[in-house]
Amino acid sequence: MAMKIRYLLISGLMLGLVACEQPQKKEEQKSEAPKQEAVKQEVKQEAKQEAKQETKQVATASADGDVEKGKALFNAKGCGACHQPAADTVGPSLKKIAQAYGNNVDKLVKFLKGEGKPIVDPAKFAVMKPQLAQLKGLSEGELRAIASYILSHK
Repeated sequence: MAMKIRYLLISGLMLGLVACEQPQKKEEQKSEAPKQEAVKQEVKQEAKQEAKQETKQVATASADGDVEKGKALFNAKGCGACHQPAADTVGPSLKKIAQAYGNNVDKLVKFLKGEGKPIVDPAKFAVMKPQLAQLKGLSEGELRAIASYILSHK
């Protein structure tokens, strides 16, 4: 019998607690709506700012990526055997080439395609001409990457 009384008391207390919970008033719900809207706007603004930052980072990375890709192609094609960053060896240094071409990637790409005249060291062009043949199979983007790498040595 004592067990039944305890059970009824506990059940009654639980029912009382659940029944006593009052729903929010309409005024409280209305006052929370602008707060929620402000939070949504803030989240949207943060997302826009993050997207802008990511766009800037991607642009920077792609510019750096061209140089890195150009370096890899430059080395893979064996260009480094004759062209050193700061010293003239068989061919002119990358620094000398970069100074001669300035920022003119198009002009350097034209030379790499075999369509432009040598402006750095025309006397050594005969040595360079067979090496340019190795670059014939490269795409415009790959040639631009190599040119970007060379011009980065100012």
